[in-house]
Amino acid sequence: MIEIPIQIDDMPISPEAFRVYVAIARSVAEYQEFPSIDRIAARCFNKKYAAGKTHARLALRELIRLGLIQSDESGSYRVSRPGEWEMEGAA
Repeated sequence: MIEIPIQIDDMPISPEAFRVYVAIARSVAEYQEFPSIDRIAARCFNKKYAAGKTHARLALRELIRLGLIQSDESGSYRVSRPGEWEMEGAA
């Protein structure tokens, strides 16, 4: 089972980014790995090609901007803890 922090409800997050966040959290919890753009596109947008990948990348950028997902120098990603999130603009 995955747990979604309740603080996400106070974030200025789009429905697409929320969907991607849940898919990433699920993949990390079930498989201990960050999903590929292809997997995110297929799971979240039912599209495996360019349009789905574009939606996935935009949502991922939003999650990074808000601090819900972090990347390191090697290009690896991780799900951030709520204390690391950028809460500016939250309602």
